[in-house]
Amino acid sequence: MKTTFTTHTKKGFTLIELLVVIAILATLAGISSPIIMGQMEAARESTARKTCLDIVEGATKFRTDYGVLPFRTDEAEPTEENNYQVSLSTEVGQDAGMLSILLNREEDDDNRMNTNKEYYLRSDVQEKKSEGLYEDPSTGDLVGLYDPWGKPYYVLMCEENDGCTDPFTGKKLRGKNCIAYSLGVNGTGKAPEVTPARKQGGKKGGKKNQEMSIEEEEAEDAIADNIYSWKKVSK
Repeated sequence: MKTTFTTHTKKGFTLIELLVVIAILATLAGISSPIIMGQMEAARESTARKTCLDIVEGATKFRTDYGVLPFRTDEAEPTEENNYQVSLSTEVGQDAGMLSILLNREEDDDNRMNTNKEYYLRSDVQEKKSEGLYEDPSTGDLVGLYDPWGKPYYVLMCEENDGCTDPFTGKKLRGKNCIAYSLGVNGTGKAPEVTPARKQGGKKGGKKNQEMSIEEEEAEDAIADNIYSWKKVSK
């Protein structure tokens, strides 16, 4: 009896099929990449906004508890020249002791401002500047609090009852004794400039109508948010 052997040959992908698959994968990557990048940037913005609000809330609560704002007047003194407000950043040496006060990390108990040792601002130490609170890895000394782009946050504080002067619009922010903001990606962010409201012709009810410009609306939104990194106006 004659035995017949059948040879099975495995068929692989042809070069054309591989090229097609690679082209499809490249297309999908090209489509999804901007979406992923956009989501990552939105997450950074959300983190920056929350940190700014946390700084403002912490400083406001400290002022309520102690009657003063959390910075050392021997390092930064409000004067008439600076509209009775101080400009600080969340980098040690530029913060007039603000971070150590809010974070309850004051080392000199005899000169402690945060006498109740309460945490007015909470933030875990991170390995990179762009991840938040950062310490010198060799000494453990506090270096600063940084936004998701690796830059310090900027803080204005004032004791005036009519509020701080907004650095972007020049307006007095009534009731706000602390403003915190980030300059955004690469430190290039800025608040939109306020343009004068346009007066419309004609009368209605004996008063001229006024229309707020888009730029002014965005500026008002920026003031309300206390953060200006991504409030930009197209030129």
